[in-house]
Amino acid sequence: MADDQDIRAVPARGGDQIATAHFVAGAAFLVVGGALATLALMALRFDGMFLFTYGRLEPMANLSLMIGFGVISLLGGVYYTLPRLTGARLWAPELAGVGLVATTILVVAGLAAIGLGLGDGRSPLALPWWLDLPMLGALSVPFAVTAGSLRRRRENRSYVSVWYLVGGVAWLPLLYLVYFLGDLPFVASVTVAYANVLFGAGFVNMFLVTVGTGLAYFSVVRELDAPLASRQLAQVGFWSLGIAAGWWGAAQLIFGPGPTWLAGVAAALGLAFPIGALVNAANVSLTLEGSWARLEEKPGVSSALTGLYLCVGAALLAGLAGFRSVTAVVSLTGFWEALEFVFLAGVGPLLVAGSAFSAVPRINGRRLYTPARARSFIRLTLVGSIGVLVTMGGAGLLTGYAWIGGSNSAGFVDAGEGWAQSSTGGPEALWLIAIGFALVALLGQLAYASAVLGTITRGEATTQEVLVPVGAPLDEEPEA
Repeated sequence: MADDQDIRAVPARGGDQIATAHFVAGAAFLVVGGALATLALMALRFDGMFLFTYGRLEPMANLSLMIGFGVISLLGGVYYTLPRLTGARLWAPELAGVGLVATTILVVAGLAAIGLGLGDGRSPLALPWWLDLPMLGALSVPFAVTAGSLRRRRENRSYVSVWYLVGGVAWLPLLYLVYFLGDLPFVASVTVAYANVLFGAGFVNMFLVTVGTGLAYFSVVRELDAPLASRQLAQVGFWSLGIAAGWWGAAQLIFGPGPTWLAGVAAALGLAFPIGALVNAANVSLTLEGSWARLEEKPGVSSALTGLYLCVGAALLAGLAGFRSVTAVVSLTGFWEALEFVFLAGVGPLLVAGSAFSAVPRINGRRLYTPARARSFIRLTLVGSIGVLVTMGGAGLLTGYAWIGGSNSAGFVDAGEGWAQSSTGGPEALWLIAIGFALVALLGQLAYASAVLGTITRGEATTQEVLVPVGAPLDEEPEA
Protein backbone atom coordinates (compact mmCIF):
# COMPACT_ATOMS: atom_id res chain seq x y z
CA MET A 1 0.00 0.00 0.00
CA ALA A 2 1.62 3.20 -1.19
CA ASP A 3 1.73 6.39 0.82
CA ASP A 4 1.71 10.04 -0.29
CA GLN A 5 5.41 9.99 -1.19
CA ASP A 6 5.46 6.62 -2.93
CA ILE A 7 2.48 6.31 -5.22
CA ARG A 8 2.71 4.05 -8.21
CA ALA A 9 0.14 5.57 -10.52
CA VAL A 10 -2.06 8.57 -11.06
CA PRO A 11 -5.83 8.27 -11.49
CA ALA A 12 -7.46 9.64 -14.61
CA ARG A 13 -8.13 13.34 -14.57
CA GLY A 14 -11.02 14.09 -12.25
CA GLY A 15 -10.89 10.71 -10.48
CA ASP A 16 -10.54 12.17 -6.99
CA GLN A 17 -13.05 14.88 -7.81
CA ILE A 18 -15.55 12.15 -8.66
CA ALA A 19 -14.93 10.62 -5.23
CA THR A 20 -15.55 14.01 -3.58
CA ALA A 21 -18.78 14.45 -5.53
CA HIS A 22 -19.98 11.06 -4.27
CA PHE A 23 -19.26 11.99 -0.65
CA VAL A 24 -21.08 15.31 -0.99
CA ALA A 25 -24.16 13.84 -2.69
CA GLY A 26 -24.25 11.02 -0.15
CA ALA A 27 -24.12 13.46 2.76
CA ALA A 28 -27.14 15.33 1.37
CA PHE A 29 -29.15 12.13 1.01
CA LEU A 30 -28.18 11.06 4.54
CA VAL A 31 -29.90 14.13 5.97
CA VAL A 32 -32.95 13.61 3.76
CA GLY A 33 -33.15 9.93 4.72
CA GLY A 34 -32.71 10.64 8.41
CA ALA A 35 -35.51 13.23 8.32
CA LEU A 36 -37.81 10.84 6.46
CA ALA A 37 -37.03 8.01 8.90
CA THR A 38 -37.92 10.27 11.83
CA LEU A 39 -41.15 11.35 10.13
CA ALA A 40 -41.97 7.70 9.48
CA LEU A 41 -41.73 6.92 13.20
CA MET A 42 -43.91 9.92 13.97
CA ALA A 43 -46.49 8.86 11.39
CA LEU A 44 -46.57 5.37 12.88
CA ARG A 45 -47.15 6.71 16.38
CA PHE A 46 -49.47 9.59 15.43
CA ASP A 47 -51.58 8.14 12.65
CA GLY A 48 -53.24 10.73 10.40
CA MET A 49 -51.05 13.60 11.55
CA PHE A 50 -48.96 13.84 8.36
CA LEU A 51 -49.69 14.19 4.67
CA PHE A 52 -47.82 10.95 3.91
CA THR A 53 -48.54 7.72 5.76
CA TYR A 54 -45.98 5.37 7.25
CA GLY A 55 -46.46 3.08 4.25
CA ARG A 56 -44.98 5.78 2.02
CA LEU A 57 -42.51 7.42 4.39
CA GLU A 58 -40.70 4.20 5.30
CA PRO A 59 -39.76 3.19 1.70
CA MET A 60 -38.84 6.81 0.97
CA ALA A 61 -36.49 6.77 3.95
CA ASN A 62 -35.07 3.40 2.90
CA LEU A 63 -34.48 4.61 -0.65
CA SER A 64 -32.64 7.70 0.60
CA LEU A 65 -30.53 5.84 3.16
CA MET A 66 -29.78 2.70 1.15
CA ILE A 67 -29.25 3.97 -2.38
CA GLY A 68 -28.92 7.73 -1.96
CA PHE A 69 -26.54 7.64 0.98
CA GLY A 70 -25.18 4.11 1.35
CA VAL A 71 -24.45 3.28 -2.27
CA ILE A 72 -23.30 6.73 -3.39
CA SER A 73 -21.10 7.45 -0.35
CA LEU A 74 -19.44 4.04 -0.25
CA LEU A 75 -18.72 4.29 -3.98
CA GLY A 76 -16.92 7.55 -3.22
CA GLY A 77 -14.69 5.57 -0.87
CA VAL A 78 -14.20 2.85 -3.49
CA TYR A 79 -13.15 5.34 -6.19
CA TYR A 80 -10.77 7.04 -3.77
CA THR A 81 -9.22 3.81 -2.50
CA LEU A 82 -8.83 1.74 -5.67
CA PRO A 83 -6.00 3.75 -7.31
CA ARG A 84 -4.09 3.79 -4.04
CA LEU A 85 -4.29 0.02 -3.66
CA THR A 86 -3.85 -1.14 -7.24
CA GLY A 87 -1.30 1.36 -8.53
CA ALA A 88 -3.56 1.87 -11.55
CA ARG A 89 -5.52 4.79 -12.89
CA LEU A 90 -9.23 4.83 -12.05
CA TRP A 91 -10.76 3.48 -15.21
CA ALA A 92 -13.36 5.69 -16.95
CA PRO A 93 -14.02 8.31 -14.26
CA GLU A 94 -16.46 9.89 -16.71
CA LEU A 95 -18.52 6.71 -16.54
CA ALA A 96 -18.39 6.86 -12.75
CA GLY A 97 -19.70 10.42 -12.98
CA VAL A 98 -22.54 9.31 -15.24
CA GLY A 99 -23.39 6.60 -12.74
CA LEU A 100 -23.52 9.19 -9.94
CA VAL A 101 -25.82 11.49 -11.91
CA ALA A 102 -28.07 8.61 -12.97
CA THR A 103 -28.33 7.21 -9.45
CA THR A 104 -29.09 10.65 -8.01
CA ILE A 105 -31.82 11.33 -10.58
CA LEU A 106 -33.36 7.89 -10.04
CA VAL A 107 -33.44 8.32 -6.26
CA VAL A 108 -35.10 11.72 -6.56
CA ALA A 109 -37.57 10.35 -9.12
CA GLY A 110 -38.24 7.39 -6.84
CA LEU A 111 -38.99 9.66 -3.88
CA ALA A 112 -41.45 11.60 -6.02
CA ALA A 113 -43.08 8.42 -7.37
CA ILE A 114 -43.55 6.90 -3.92
CA GLY A 115 -44.83 10.16 -2.51
CA LEU A 116 -47.42 10.39 -5.30
CA GLY A 117 -48.58 6.84 -4.66
CA LEU A 118 -46.99 5.31 -7.77
CA GLY A 119 -44.79 2.83 -5.89
CA ASP A 120 -45.47 -0.89 -5.95
CA GLY A 121 -45.58 -1.22 -2.15
CA ARG A 122 -42.75 -3.77 -2.00
CA SER A 123 -40.33 -3.66 0.88
CA PRO A 124 -37.84 -2.09 1.30
CA LEU A 125 -37.81 0.41 -1.62
CA ALA A 126 -41.29 0.23 -3.22
CA LEU A 127 -40.03 1.57 -6.56
CA PRO A 128 -42.24 0.99 -9.62
CA TRP A 129 -40.81 -1.42 -12.20
CA TRP A 130 -40.06 1.38 -14.65
CA LEU A 131 -37.59 2.81 -12.13
CA ASP A 132 -36.29 -0.55 -10.92
CA LEU A 133 -34.97 -1.40 -14.38
CA PRO A 134 -32.83 1.73 -14.93
CA MET A 135 -31.73 1.54 -11.27
CA LEU A 136 -30.34 -1.92 -12.00
CA GLY A 137 -28.31 -0.42 -14.85
CA ALA A 138 -27.02 2.44 -12.68
CA LEU A 139 -25.94 0.05 -9.92
CA SER A 140 -23.98 -2.01 -12.47
CA VAL A 141 -21.73 0.95 -13.37
CA PRO A 142 -19.47 0.66 -10.26
CA PHE A 143 -18.61 -2.94 -11.11
CA ALA A 144 -17.60 -1.93 -14.64
CA VAL A 145 -15.39 0.90 -13.33
CA THR A 146 -13.85 -1.35 -10.66
CA ALA A 147 -13.19 -4.23 -13.06
CA GLY A 148 -11.63 -1.87 -15.58
CA SER A 149 -9.34 -0.46 -12.91
CA LEU A 150 -8.29 -3.89 -11.69
CA ARG A 151 -7.38 -5.06 -15.19
CA ARG A 152 -4.62 -2.45 -15.24
CA ARG A 153 -3.36 -2.88 -11.67
CA ARG A 154 0.40 -2.84 -11.11
CA GLU A 155 0.55 -4.18 -7.57
CA ASN A 156 1.37 -7.89 -7.55
CA ARG A 157 -0.19 -8.53 -4.14
CA SER A 158 -3.67 -7.34 -3.25
CA TYR A 159 -4.34 -5.72 0.09
CA VAL A 160 -7.37 -7.15 1.93
CA SER A 161 -9.52 -4.10 1.20
CA VAL A 162 -9.55 -5.03 -2.49
CA TRP A 163 -11.51 -8.22 -1.76
CA TYR A 164 -14.16 -6.31 0.16
CA LEU A 165 -14.50 -3.53 -2.40
CA VAL A 166 -14.66 -5.86 -5.41
CA GLY A 167 -17.03 -8.22 -3.64
CA GLY A 168 -19.38 -5.41 -2.66
CA VAL A 169 -19.64 -3.78 -6.10
CA ALA A 170 -20.05 -7.22 -7.75
CA TRP A 171 -22.76 -8.40 -5.35
CA LEU A 172 -24.79 -5.17 -5.45
CA PRO A 173 -26.23 -5.48 -9.00
CA LEU A 174 -26.83 -9.21 -8.46
CA LEU A 175 -28.84 -8.47 -5.33
CA TYR A 176 -30.85 -5.83 -7.15
CA LEU A 177 -31.45 -8.22 -10.04
CA VAL A 178 -33.01 -10.74 -7.64
CA TYR A 179 -35.09 -7.93 -6.16
CA PHE A 180 -36.17 -6.79 -9.64
CA LEU A 181 -37.41 -10.29 -10.49
CA GLY A 182 -40.17 -9.70 -7.98
CA ASP A 183 -41.65 -7.14 -10.38
CA LEU A 184 -42.37 -9.78 -13.00
CA PRO A 185 -46.11 -10.53 -13.28
CA PHE A 186 -45.77 -14.33 -13.26
CA VAL A 187 -43.73 -14.53 -10.03
CA ALA A 188 -45.60 -16.00 -7.05
CA SER A 189 -46.27 -13.79 -4.05
CA VAL A 190 -44.22 -16.05 -1.77
CA THR A 191 -41.23 -15.65 -4.10
CA VAL A 192 -41.72 -11.88 -4.06
CA ALA A 193 -41.67 -11.88 -0.24
CA TYR A 194 -38.40 -13.81 -0.18
CA ALA A 195 -36.89 -11.53 -2.85
CA ASN A 196 -37.75 -8.53 -0.68
CA VAL A 197 -36.11 -9.83 2.51
CA LEU A 198 -33.14 -11.24 0.59
CA PHE A 199 -32.40 -7.83 -0.88
CA GLY A 200 -32.83 -6.01 2.43
CA ALA A 201 -30.56 -8.36 4.38
CA GLY A 202 -28.17 -8.90 1.47
CA PHE A 203 -27.72 -5.16 0.99
CA VAL A 204 -26.65 -4.80 4.61
CA ASN A 205 -24.31 -7.80 4.63
CA MET A 206 -22.94 -7.96 1.12
CA PHE A 207 -22.63 -4.27 0.35
CA LEU A 208 -23.03 -1.86 3.26
CA VAL A 209 -21.00 -3.76 5.86
CA THR A 210 -18.69 -5.46 3.35
CA VAL A 211 -17.57 -2.31 1.52
CA GLY A 212 -17.59 -0.26 4.72
CA THR A 213 -15.32 -2.80 6.41
CA GLY A 214 -12.96 -2.84 3.43
CA LEU A 215 -12.67 0.95 3.58
CA ALA A 216 -12.09 0.72 7.35
CA TYR A 217 -9.19 -1.69 6.84
CA PHE A 218 -7.64 0.83 4.44
CA SER A 219 -8.21 4.04 6.41
CA VAL A 220 -7.18 2.62 9.81
CA VAL A 221 -3.89 1.21 8.54
CA ARG A 222 -3.09 4.33 6.57
CA GLU A 223 -4.09 6.90 9.18
CA LEU A 224 -2.12 5.20 11.95
CA ASP A 225 0.71 3.92 9.75
CA ALA A 226 0.36 0.53 11.42
CA PRO A 227 0.45 -2.97 9.86
CA LEU A 228 -2.74 -4.99 9.61
CA ALA A 229 -2.95 -7.48 12.47
CA SER A 230 -4.08 -10.52 10.47
CA ARG A 231 -4.72 -11.12 6.79
CA GLN A 232 -6.32 -14.49 7.63
CA LEU A 233 -8.89 -12.90 9.97
CA ALA A 234 -9.82 -10.48 7.18
CA GLN A 235 -10.44 -13.46 4.87
CA VAL A 236 -12.66 -15.13 7.46
CA GLY A 237 -14.62 -11.91 7.91
CA PHE A 238 -15.08 -11.46 4.16
CA TRP A 239 -16.45 -14.92 3.46
CA SER A 240 -18.60 -14.91 6.60
CA LEU A 241 -20.37 -11.77 5.41
CA GLY A 242 -20.91 -13.29 1.98
CA ILE A 243 -22.29 -16.58 3.31
CA ALA A 244 -24.57 -14.87 5.83
CA ALA A 245 -26.03 -12.56 3.20
CA GLY A 246 -29.71 -13.37 3.04
CA TRP A 247 -30.32 -15.78 5.88
CA TRP A 248 -31.17 -13.38 8.67
CA GLY A 249 -33.60 -11.81 6.23
CA ALA A 250 -35.22 -15.14 5.42
CA ALA A 251 -35.57 -15.77 9.17
CA GLN A 252 -38.35 -13.17 9.19
CA LEU A 253 -40.51 -15.56 7.15
CA ILE A 254 -39.95 -18.76 9.13
CA PHE A 255 -43.64 -19.05 10.07
CA GLY A 256 -44.81 -18.23 6.58
CA PRO A 257 -45.68 -20.60 3.71
CA GLY A 258 -42.02 -21.31 2.93
CA PRO A 259 -40.16 -24.64 2.97
CA THR A 260 -39.93 -26.54 6.24
CA TRP A 261 -36.12 -26.66 6.20
CA LEU A 262 -35.89 -22.87 6.28
CA ALA A 263 -35.93 -22.58 10.07
CA GLY A 264 -32.89 -24.76 10.68
CA VAL A 265 -30.81 -23.42 7.80
CA ALA A 266 -31.61 -19.78 8.60
CA ALA A 267 -30.69 -20.24 12.26
CA ALA A 268 -27.40 -21.99 11.48
CA LEU A 269 -26.13 -19.91 8.57
CA GLY A 270 -27.46 -16.67 10.03
CA LEU A 271 -24.80 -16.96 12.75
CA ALA A 272 -22.16 -16.30 10.09
CA PHE A 273 -23.15 -12.63 10.18
CA PRO A 274 -22.20 -11.94 13.82
CA ILE A 275 -19.10 -14.12 13.39
CA GLY A 276 -17.95 -12.05 10.41
CA ALA A 277 -18.70 -8.77 12.20
CA LEU A 278 -16.87 -9.91 15.35
CA VAL A 279 -13.83 -11.12 13.42
CA ASN A 280 -13.47 -7.82 11.57
CA ALA A 281 -13.91 -5.74 14.72
CA ALA A 282 -11.31 -7.87 16.51
CA ASN A 283 -8.88 -7.59 13.61
CA VAL A 284 -9.08 -3.80 13.56
CA SER A 285 -8.78 -3.69 17.36
CA LEU A 286 -5.61 -5.78 17.22
CA THR A 287 -4.28 -3.48 14.51
CA LEU A 288 -4.74 -0.56 16.91
CA GLU A 289 -2.47 -2.15 19.52
CA GLY A 290 -0.18 0.59 20.75
CA SER A 291 -2.17 3.31 18.96
CA TRP A 292 -5.30 3.62 21.11
CA ALA A 293 -4.13 6.92 22.56
CA ARG A 294 -4.14 8.45 19.07
CA LEU A 295 -7.85 7.85 18.45
CA GLU A 296 -8.74 11.27 19.86
CA GLU A 297 -6.86 12.95 17.03
CA LYS A 298 -8.11 10.53 14.35
CA PRO A 299 -11.92 10.89 14.15
CA GLY A 300 -12.01 8.80 10.97
CA VAL A 301 -10.45 5.84 12.74
CA SER A 302 -12.72 6.34 15.77
CA SER A 303 -15.78 6.42 13.52
CA ALA A 304 -14.83 3.26 11.64
CA LEU A 305 -14.06 1.39 14.87
CA THR A 306 -17.33 2.50 16.47
CA GLY A 307 -19.23 1.36 13.39
CA LEU A 308 -17.61 -2.07 13.51
CA TYR A 309 -18.45 -2.47 17.21
CA LEU A 310 -22.04 -1.36 16.66
CA CYS A 311 -22.29 -3.82 13.79
CA VAL A 312 -21.26 -6.67 16.11
CA GLY A 313 -24.08 -5.90 18.55
CA ALA A 314 -26.73 -5.53 15.85
CA ALA A 315 -25.51 -8.64 14.02
CA LEU A 316 -25.74 -10.69 17.22
CA LEU A 317 -29.39 -9.67 17.61
CA ALA A 318 -30.09 -10.47 13.97
CA GLY A 319 -28.44 -13.87 14.31
CA LEU A 320 -30.26 -14.78 17.52
CA ALA A 321 -33.59 -13.67 16.06
CA GLY A 322 -33.15 -16.34 13.39
CA PHE A 323 -33.84 -19.11 15.90
CA ARG A 324 -37.40 -20.37 15.81
CA SER A 325 -38.09 -19.75 19.50
CA VAL A 326 -37.11 -16.10 19.21
CA THR A 327 -38.73 -15.61 15.82
CA ALA A 328 -42.02 -16.77 17.33
CA VAL A 329 -41.95 -13.58 19.41
CA VAL A 330 -40.38 -10.96 17.12
CA SER A 331 -41.93 -11.87 13.75
CA LEU A 332 -44.09 -9.11 12.25
CA THR A 333 -43.13 -6.67 15.01
CA GLY A 334 -41.05 -3.52 15.15
CA PHE A 335 -37.99 -5.54 16.16
CA TRP A 336 -36.85 -5.98 12.55
CA GLU A 337 -37.51 -2.32 11.73
CA ALA A 338 -35.29 -1.44 14.70
CA LEU A 339 -32.47 -3.56 13.28
CA GLU A 340 -32.95 -1.99 9.88
CA PHE A 341 -32.68 1.48 11.41
CA VAL A 342 -29.49 0.73 13.33
CA PHE A 343 -27.79 -0.65 10.21
CA LEU A 344 -28.90 2.10 7.81
CA ALA A 345 -28.72 5.10 10.17
CA GLY A 346 -26.03 3.90 12.57
CA VAL A 347 -23.55 1.35 11.23
CA GLY A 348 -23.64 2.71 7.67
CA PRO A 349 -22.92 6.38 8.47
CA LEU A 350 -20.17 5.46 10.94
CA LEU A 351 -18.37 3.22 8.43
CA VAL A 352 -18.78 5.79 5.65
CA ALA A 353 -17.41 8.55 7.88
CA GLY A 354 -14.39 6.39 8.61
CA SER A 355 -13.44 6.77 4.95
CA ALA A 356 -14.80 10.27 4.32
CA PHE A 357 -13.03 11.90 7.27
CA SER A 358 -9.75 10.52 5.92
CA ALA A 359 -10.27 10.97 2.17
CA VAL A 360 -12.01 14.34 1.81
CA PRO A 361 -9.31 16.38 3.59
CA ARG A 362 -6.51 14.66 1.65
CA ILE A 363 -7.90 15.10 -1.84
CA ASN A 364 -9.14 18.65 -1.26
CA GLY A 365 -6.09 19.97 0.58
CA ARG A 366 -8.08 21.15 3.63
CA ARG A 367 -8.13 20.07 7.24
CA LEU A 368 -11.22 18.37 8.62
CA TYR A 369 -13.83 20.92 9.67
CA THR A 370 -13.83 20.38 12.54
CA PRO A 371 -12.61 17.37 14.57
CA ALA A 372 -14.97 18.36 17.37
CA ARG A 373 -17.92 18.24 14.98
CA ALA A 374 -16.80 14.84 13.73
CA ARG A 375 -16.65 13.54 17.28
CA SER A 376 -20.14 14.97 17.92
CA PHE A 377 -21.37 13.03 14.90
CA ILE A 378 -19.99 9.79 16.34
CA ARG A 379 -21.55 10.33 19.77
CA LEU A 380 -24.95 11.45 18.47
CA THR A 381 -25.16 8.66 15.90
CA LEU A 382 -24.19 6.03 18.44
CA VAL A 383 -26.64 7.24 21.10
CA GLY A 384 -29.47 7.77 18.61
CA SER A 385 -29.17 4.45 16.80
CA ILE A 386 -28.73 2.37 19.98
CA GLY A 387 -31.64 4.24 21.56
CA VAL A 388 -33.92 3.43 18.64
CA LEU A 389 -32.74 -0.18 18.67
CA VAL A 390 -33.51 -0.60 22.38
CA THR A 391 -36.84 1.24 22.42
CA MET A 392 -38.27 0.12 19.10
CA GLY A 393 -36.90 -3.39 19.53
CA GLY A 394 -38.30 -3.48 23.07
CA ALA A 395 -41.69 -2.37 21.77
CA GLY A 396 -41.54 -5.20 19.26
CA LEU A 397 -40.78 -7.74 21.99
CA LEU A 398 -43.64 -6.48 24.16
CA THR A 399 -46.00 -6.63 21.22
CA GLY A 400 -44.88 -10.14 20.33
CA TYR A 401 -45.36 -11.41 23.88
CA ALA A 402 -48.74 -9.64 24.05
CA TRP A 403 -49.86 -11.41 20.88
CA ILE A 404 -48.79 -14.77 22.30
CA GLY A 405 -50.27 -14.12 25.73
CA GLY A 406 -53.49 -12.69 24.37
CA SER A 407 -53.97 -15.62 22.05
CA ASN A 408 -53.22 -18.25 24.71
CA SER A 409 -55.38 -16.62 27.38
CA ALA A 410 -58.17 -15.60 24.99
CA GLY A 411 -57.87 -12.11 26.44
CA PHE A 412 -58.03 -10.72 22.92
CA VAL A 413 -57.42 -11.96 19.42
CA ASP A 414 -54.09 -11.47 17.67
CA ALA A 415 -55.56 -11.04 14.20
CA GLY A 416 -58.46 -9.18 12.68
CA GLU A 417 -60.73 -6.97 14.77
CA GLY A 418 -59.26 -6.39 18.21
CA TRP A 419 -55.63 -7.06 17.34
CA ALA A 420 -54.64 -3.44 18.11
CA GLN A 421 -55.14 -4.05 21.82
CA SER A 422 -51.68 -5.57 21.86
CA SER A 423 -50.11 -2.27 20.79
CA THR A 424 -51.35 -0.15 23.68
CA GLY A 425 -49.63 0.75 26.93
CA GLY A 426 -45.94 -0.02 27.12
CA PRO A 427 -45.24 -0.33 23.38
CA GLU A 428 -46.79 3.06 22.69
CA ALA A 429 -44.56 4.73 25.27
CA LEU A 430 -41.49 3.04 23.82
CA TRP A 431 -42.41 4.15 20.30
CA LEU A 432 -42.64 7.72 21.57
CA ILE A 433 -39.18 7.49 23.15
CA ALA A 434 -37.84 5.99 19.92
CA ILE A 435 -38.87 9.16 18.08
CA GLY A 436 -36.70 11.19 20.44
CA PHE A 437 -33.70 8.95 19.80
CA ALA A 438 -34.33 9.20 16.04
CA LEU A 439 -34.09 12.98 16.38
CA VAL A 440 -30.75 12.53 18.16
CA ALA A 441 -29.53 10.40 15.27
CA LEU A 442 -30.73 13.08 12.84
CA LEU A 443 -28.60 15.66 14.65
CA GLY A 444 -25.64 13.36 14.17
CA GLN A 445 -26.40 13.09 10.47
CA LEU A 446 -26.50 16.87 10.21
CA ALA A 447 -23.13 17.02 11.97
CA TYR A 448 -21.67 14.57 9.43
CA ALA A 449 -22.96 16.55 6.45
CA SER A 450 -21.69 19.76 8.01
CA ALA A 451 -18.24 18.25 8.59
CA VAL A 452 -17.94 17.00 4.99
CA LEU A 453 -19.23 20.14 3.32
CA GLY A 454 -17.39 22.40 5.78
CA THR A 455 -14.10 20.66 5.06
CA ILE A 456 -14.44 21.38 1.34
CA THR A 457 -15.59 24.99 1.68
CA ARG A 458 -14.15 26.25 4.98
CA GLY A 459 -11.42 23.87 6.08
CA GLU A 460 -7.97 25.27 6.82
CA ALA A 461 -5.64 24.83 3.84
CA THR A 462 -3.04 22.12 4.22
CA THR A 463 -0.95 19.77 2.13
CA GLN A 464 -2.96 18.21 -0.68
CA GLU A 465 -2.53 14.59 -1.69
CA VAL A 466 -1.51 14.43 -5.35
CA LEU A 467 -0.89 11.15 -7.15
CA VAL A 468 2.13 11.20 -9.45
CA PRO A 469 2.94 8.55 -12.08
CA VAL A 470 6.13 6.57 -11.63
CA GLY A 471 8.97 8.09 -13.61
CA ALA A 472 7.11 11.31 -14.43
CA PRO A 473 9.36 14.24 -15.42
CA LEU A 474 9.80 16.85 -12.71
CA ASP A 475 8.33 19.56 -14.91
CA GLU A 476 5.25 17.50 -15.74
CA GLU A 477 2.11 18.81 -14.10
CA PRO A 478 0.64 16.07 -11.91
CA GLU A 479 -3.01 15.17 -12.16
CA ALA A 480 -5.02 15.61 -9.01
